Amino acid sequence: MIKGSIVIDNYLKDLKIHKTPKTPEVDFNSTSGVFFISGVSVPENSQEFYEDVTKWIKSYVKKPAKNTTLIFKLTYISTSSIQFIYGLLMLLDKSAISSNIKVEWHYLEDDIDMKEMGEDLEDAISINFSLVEVKLG
Repeated sequence: MIKGSIVIDNYLKDLKIHKTPKTPEVDFNSTSGVFFISGVSVPENSQEFYEDVTKWIKSYVKKPAKNTTLIFKLTYISTSSIQFIYGLLMLLDKSAISSNIKVEWHYLEDDIDMKEMGEDLEDAISINFSLVEVKLG
């Protein structure tokens, strides 16, 4: 959970959440507009984990960087987590900055499920979305 305010003196603090065996690393830089979510996302309570991320995105879209890039490098994601990822993308898609947003969905070349998940997300939103195949070895 985010302790205290995420906005200080009209400046949005960066969001950093360290990964655990069940939760992804989250590294959102409000100045550069580059956001990373990487690792495994199977939290005990997806709503609790993604609540802070959602609050941060809602604050960010009020005063965003010139360009925003959201990079996903997830190796596994639960059904409940994908619902929250979809919700984050919808927040960005419906925002006034949607034309300046780029999403990169990285997946391992042999991981058909993660590729298809990325394709489904791409079809659901109008944001510039790229599928990035990562070669093994």
